[in-house]
Amino acid sequence: MNLLYRLINSKSLRLKTIILMIADVIALITALIISFLLRYDTQTIGQIYTEHIEKHLVSLPIIFITYIIIFHICQLYKYIWRFASLEILWAIVAANTIGIGAIIFIQTAISQSIFPGSVLAIFWMLSVIFIGASRIILRMLSTNALTSLSRKNILANELPIKRVIILGAGMLGARVLRGIHDDPALNYEVIGFLDDNPDIKGTIINNVEVLGPLDMLEDLLNKKMIDEVIIAISSAQGSSIRKYVLECRKRRIPVKIVPYLKETLNSKDKLNLEDISVEDLLRRPPVKIDLMEISEYIHGKRVLVTGAGGSIGSELCRQICRMQPGSLVLLGHGENSIYKIHQELRKNYPELSDRLHEVIASISNESRINQAFNRYNPQVVFHAAAHKHVPIMEKNLQEAVFNNVVGTANIAQACGRHRVKKMVMISTDKAANPASVMGGTKWLCEQVVLSATREWKDTAYITVRFGNVLGSRGSVVPLFQEQIRKGGPITVTHPEMTRYFMTIPEAAQLVMLSGSVGRSGDLYLLDMGEPVKIVDLAKDMIRLSGLEPDVDI
Repeated sequence: MNLLYRLINSKSLRLKTIILMIADVIALITALIISFLLRYDTQTIGQIYTEHIEKHLVSLPIIFITYIIIFHICQLYKYIWRFASLEILWAIVAANTIGIGAIIFIQTAISQSIFPGSVLAIFWMLSVIFIGASRIILRMLSTNALTSLSRKNILANELPIKRVIILGAGMLGARVLRGIHDDPALNYEVIGFLDDNPDIKGTIINNVEVLGPLDMLEDLLNKKMIDEVIIAISSAQGSSIRKYVLECRKRRIPVKIVPYLKETLNSKDKLNLEDISVEDLLRRPPVKIDLMEISEYIHGKRVLVTGAGGSIGSELCRQICRMQPGSLVLLGHGENSIYKIHQELRKNYPELSDRLHEVIASISNESRINQAFNRYNPQVVFHAAAHKHVPIMEKNLQEAVFNNVVGTANIAQACGRHRVKKMVMISTDKAANPASVMGGTKWLCEQVVLSATREWKDTAYITVRFGNVLGSRGSVVPLFQEQIRKGGPITVTHPEMTRYFMTIPEAAQLVMLSGSVGRSGDLYLLDMGEPVKIVDLAKDMIRLSGLEPDVDI
């Protein structure tokens, strides 16, 4: 078997072609003999030779040579046997049909007579069958020889067989299975397909059964029945398989995603890290609050949000618009970010478009803040504007104090003077026993707000402390994403460093809830579960990107 494999896979294309030509000539001679035997079953071989073949002895070699030339023109000697498929069958049919015409022409020109029509018809059918069969046999021998060699290599290296499940039993899934069968060196044992199409459950594709819907994957993972998952589903269904990919990666089960042919040809992106869902990094169920039940204090009211272009501020604006405020003032220092959230809200809430107002202002500018309050006279204020980047604030102490502390004092006093019903200020857990400039300034902000509760009795001042908000500007998530995108490494200050984490939607919901139930002077903090090691967060992000920590990154 190994000798045959080395022979038919010789580097010499000429040798392989000669072998196949000889096989074709033998197949044609056999087909011709059987054709005469079937047609003249009452005659002996000697009679058939004397009456029908002897007079064509001169033309027969020319006919066989012509057939080989026709086969060559039809490219039957250029196909790779191991990957032979229906395309070769059509080429064989076409070549033999042309060959029958060549027989008639050659025999008429040389022998002035041709084989009987019935013999030619039988010969055409048998030649198609025999030539096709020779290709099938060669493919089987080639594949079996390769499989035998691969298995020997696997056994010699003691490589374990990988149990694989294929998600998607359509055209792409069948193509993947055929590729696995054609390349035994992959060392895959496909235990089944999973597909949500109920009509194909229990059907067989190349000896592999469609076990059931995609939801069965989690059960198979829990039972540790599979070592690897191959996803063969187009992006049109991509959103429906995201959770299955994450389940695999969380269990450290390798996942291979087969690109859809059209997407592969059109795609320019290698990896889209923005698809990572920060909820998957939390390590706890996200907090869900029905905001419509607490929307009374927002509905129909004039609302102002500072830092409206930031991560938290913009999410607050989205939540507020769901509650149909009387008006919403988007106050921020960065014109591009304010423009972006303003355009988004106008598009998603067209009924509010004439009640959405943009104000470009620094909260540390007292006169500008007073001007905005005089013009729009807000009833509810959410104060999200602040400098929050810890390392940068260490180097910019004056700006941190001026923006955070003085800015908060300006907002708190403006709320008191204009008899704003509620002011909700966003603080941070770093304000508790502060160990950084940013944490210290936010503690001072809390004291400013607490002081305002004693001075302005008509306004309820409420403070909400956040943990680290995943995905927000200045958080580690965008930084780690960029480092992963560049191929690493990911930098962590200390392997034992821990943080409490929450998502942007959680943060916005906490603010809205606090504004609904809070009384003046209250301070709220979300129960964020157990603290998470930053290094573990980094490893989770690497896995969610389809890579392996300390191997790829």
